[in-house]
Amino acid sequence: MTEETKRIPLVGDRQAESATHVGEFEFRSLLEKLPAGAYTCNPEGLITYFNQHAVQLWGRAPRLNDRRDRFCGSFKLFSPDGSPIAHDQCWMALALKNDKEYNRREIVVERPDGKRLTALAHANPIHDESGRLLGAVNVLVDISDRKRDQEEIETRARQQAIIADLGRRALTEPDLSALMEVAVETVAHTLGVEYSEVLELLPEGDALLLRAGVGWKEGLVGQATVGAGLGSQAGYTLVTDGPVVVDDLRAEKRFSGPPLLHEHEVVSGMSVIIRGREGPFGVLGAHTKGHLTFTENDVNFLRGVANVLAITIERKEAEEALHEVREAERQRMARDLHDEALQDLTYALTEAQLVQKLSENPELNSRLERLAGTLKRAGQGLRGAIYDLRLEEQDREQSFTELLEALVELYRRRHPDTEIELSIELSIEGGFASPLSKTAEAELLRIVREALNNAHRHSDAGCIRVALGASGGKLWTNISDDGRGFDPARTAVGMGTKGMRERARKLGGDLRIESKPGEGSTVLFELAVRSGEEGPEEEVRILLVEDHTSFRQALASVLGQEQGFSIVGQAGSLSEAREVLSIGVDVAIVDLGLPDGYGGELIKELRETNPQAQVLVLSASLERPEVARAVESGAAGVLHKSTGLDQIVEAVRRLKMGQTLLPLGDIVELMRFASSRREEEYEARRAIARLTPREREVLHALADGLNTKEIADRLCLSVTTARNHLGSIFAKLEVHSQLQALVFALRYGLVDIS
Repeated sequence: MTEETKRIPLVGDRQAESATHVGEFEFRSLLEKLPAGAYTCNPEGLITYFNQHAVQLWGRAPRLNDRRDRFCGSFKLFSPDGSPIAHDQCWMALALKNDKEYNRREIVVERPDGKRLTALAHANPIHDESGRLLGAVNVLVDISDRKRDQEEIETRARQQAIIADLGRRALTEPDLSALMEVAVETVAHTLGVEYSEVLELLPEGDALLLRAGVGWKEGLVGQATVGAGLGSQAGYTLVTDGPVVVDDLRAEKRFSGPPLLHEHEVVSGMSVIIRGREGPFGVLGAHTKGHLTFTENDVNFLRGVANVLAITIERKEAEEALHEVREAERQRMARDLHDEALQDLTYALTEAQLVQKLSENPELNSRLERLAGTLKRAGQGLRGAIYDLRLEEQDREQSFTELLEALVELYRRRHPDTEIELSIELSIEGGFASPLSKTAEAELLRIVREALNNAHRHSDAGCIRVALGASGGKLWTNISDDGRGFDPARTAVGMGTKGMRERARKLGGDLRIESKPGEGSTVLFELAVRSGEEGPEEEVRILLVEDHTSFRQALASVLGQEQGFSIVGQAGSLSEAREVLSIGVDVAIVDLGLPDGYGGELIKELRETNPQAQVLVLSASLERPEVARAVESGAAGVLHKSTGLDQIVEAVRRLKMGQTLLPLGDIVELMRFASSRREEEYEARRAIARLTPREREVLHALADGLNTKEIADRLCLSVTTARNHLGSIFAKLEVHSQLQALVFALRYGLVDIS
């Protein structure tokens, strides 16, 4: 900067120059040393001084005292949101106009070379000793690098959160194609591109199929292919075994762009490999019609999504391989049992019966008759095992009704003396389409089989009636007999009922067993099924109370994706939950073990605030006392945390429909248990009340770890008297040792061990 430039005064008054020259020179020297751009202007906004950093910042030197550069008029100014700023509204202009300081104000400047930078402006008015406004000074600190770093950190954090959310979705999404669609939609939305795709490498290895995509012309997804060699970006990605970033496809020389990209006017794009178990599964790509510079964060994000897909694909492939092995082994076992073991049994039975006919020895005939009976029963059991194995075949061709008919026919052959009737009562014209999965069908058939076993083994029934029906939104089965019957109140749990109840609970249905002595028995199972013709479901408002953040977020993600579900509140403790109890809630999912107390305390409070709300307890521990206490407080269902997320979703739907997750028998049993515990505690409190003050002192000494002699010494008693006190304590508390007495005292708060 020339000496002449430095001597230009802040104002045009020559008389003031001599009086202010020294101070002005020192002020400008200070600005020259600043590691930031600085310039001054007079009250009219004409630039009167600038330092060298200002030249570097602006890209050129402003024109001094030139109206064309009034308030730096040769530069374009923008606010952080991108909207343009008029020069007479810049911070320097406002500082002059309002005679006010404007510090740390963010501004975007576009230089003459087109480069944009972000700066913090510090605009301050300048006064003389009398307070007269002389002009203003503006200091600009370039924060472009800092801003860019901050934006990259925020972008990276946001992208990592999106990948984590996709990973949680992958854990619960059974359909790989659906997950791929979610992945490409996520990539397109996050990166702001028009196109995204998953290309699957075909078995021949010479082409890739467009498996899932966003933005492509209708009909291409699932049909279009691209080459797996250097004739496509995807093929080049496979060849180089790494990410490929394309700045301008029209100028690309590494590979020839495939027609698919050119037909969609793609300019910029990038692609990464999706790994498989034994080689690449395919390629994940993102493309845009305009020019876009992809950053390293963008590449890492695409890699992260590809990794989620790769892990999911590998898991699915492993599950399918394991399933195929199991199916093959199951079919082999069923075939071997049928072709070898069952045939050998049949041959042995035939030989035994033949020998019996030829023999004239009464004792031998009696033994042969017993042997034949044993072989018959073994054959019947073997046929049942073969039937069970075939139930598990997921690719079986038999319908549910055909399997039911086969089961009834099997029992007819096993028990020819018992009449077994089968009726199928359907309100669906033209037949029955099962709403159940193959696994659920197998569980329901096992319930029917167990009911048939009970009718034969325990009821001595002459006639058994099996009915299947579907009407009124319910699927039901009814197995009744004319046997001897029993009194449910006097019959202990057994007779196969526990297994039937567990299967019914797993299916989400209701099992009832009705019987009277001499009047036969009935087993009725009902399951609510949703029809595809039903109207839109009413929204289910859900409150989550769970202290494990990752589990709560995963559960919220799954429930939030279900149609008709809305997460209206989340809490990680009792105190947080109480703050949101006033919101409208249909179903609350509550963990019993919260950091600041017992989660069951919320149940009554929630029901008082929301009388129609249902509570589903989800806990890592389902000890009987805890379950009984929760049900007694008003819980409508109790599930273990290891329960599958799909079962939790189904449980929420059932609770919203007003169904109970616990069979009536289980509820009665839990209430009896809770009642017995209350009675037990009442008796314990009565026993404690009978203890004398001296006996309480003996218990405290026992809690301190003293033996009988040490207790006697502490309490100034003889050893015999101390023993007598202990004997009296044992009798009152109904215990048999010092250890039992100590455990009792600790349980009911009589003593404390520090």
